[in-house]
Amino acid sequence: MDKETVVTGAIVDSWVEPAGSLGDASRLVLQVAPKGHPKDLMIVEAEASLIPDRNWLQDLGENLCHGSPVAAVGRLTLGGFFSASQLRLAR
Repeated sequence: MDKETVVTGAIVDSWVEPAGSLGDASRLVLQVAPKGHPKDLMIVEAEASLIPDRNWLQDLGENLCHGSPVAAVGRLTLGGFFSASQLRLAR
């Protein structure tokens, strides 16, 4: 689980924790349908600070980016989630 990998796919659901908070200490959570395996949904967690555009972050927090492509670079955690160190988003 130490190996860094890339997950690409489409955003199915998204939110920010804690709810309503858009600060740098907030966490962004994405539910992603991986390309080629859309039924194998993955939970991608990332620091909100990885999204410098606050409008993008607000839209993600309100789940307004359903279907948007995403590429996440990071590692799988012991809990089965994907912890992202980089995010590439497109509308």
